[in-house]
Amino acid sequence: MSKRIGLWVFVLLCSIAVLFLPSAAADGPVVRAVLFWSETCPYCHVVLDEVLPPLQEQYGDQLDVLAIEISDPANYPVWVSGLEAFQVPPERSGIPMLFIGDTVLIGAVEIPERLPGLIEQHLAAGGVDY
Repeated sequence: MSKRIGLWVFVLLCSIAVLFLPSAAADGPVVRAVLFWSETCPYCHVVLDEVLPPLQEQYGDQLDVLAIEISDPANYPVWVSGLEAFQVPPERSGIPMLFIGDTVLIGAVEIPERLPGLIEQHLAAGGVDY
């Protein structure tokens, strides 16, 4: 699959998922990201339980993270489309994996180290969509 087609499939599938989520109004720019995780992944739970809650508290409605659990057979192809669209090398295709703008963050070390700075960067630039 070409990069452009893979990217469109990824965006389309994420957009469809967003239709089923309640919407919240935010004042000002919004940073949106997609987190792929698995119920059986302890590193995923570190990100979900320890990293994201303080960021969500700090930024409120200006931070919107769509969490997609990839053990669900319906969600796994969305993750694969993201891997293809962003040309993630096989050696980096682990979880947790977070897509924010044109950046892919992987793991319970890289996500907490880089995500706060990326949120600030995207808010300063007017926000970023899925």
